[in-house]
Amino acid sequence: MKKEITTIAFVVGIALAIALMEITSVQAMTLNFSWNGNDNYSAIGSFSYDENTAPVMFSEKGFGTTKVLQSLQISFFDNSNHLLATYNNVINGKSTNNYFRFNFNTVKKEMFGFLDLGGELPGEIYLQGTVNNNLKIVYIPESDSDVILDSNSGSIVVKAGS
Repeated sequence: MKKEITTIAFVVGIALAIALMEITSVQAMTLNFSWNGNDNYSAIGSFSYDENTAPVMFSEKGFGTTKVLQSLQISFFDNSNHLLATYNNVINGKSTNNYFRFNFNTVKKEMFGFLDLGGELPGEIYLQGTVNNNLKIVYIPESDSDVILDSNSGSIVVKAGS
């Protein structure tokens, strides 16, 4: 009888430990986003963060370790829907871009404020501007000023990832 009680207590202890591990484990939230310009250029991407520890709103900026984001990827397409470029701006909680800017409301599932996503070197492309005001896809030439390829009124759509 004593052996059975010990075995039951052991099994219950392991079950509780497993349950607690699942409760406190990272719950990655992955969301997709899309942007469409007035001249049919577009950008699509996805990002992820730990929904258990993320604040209601967060902002990320610059190169290095991020506060909340675990990943962020963006791809750009021309007005014929040909892929122009893909960038991984955040990999394993580290931003790879000096000009990177990202703001997100985790409750409303909306980007807000100033964004700067994509490339940063000559020959690359980026999405920049203020959400609900003006967002534009910009090409960085080898010399001269950056070239705006397309823009919109600042509309960007965020949806649950798959």
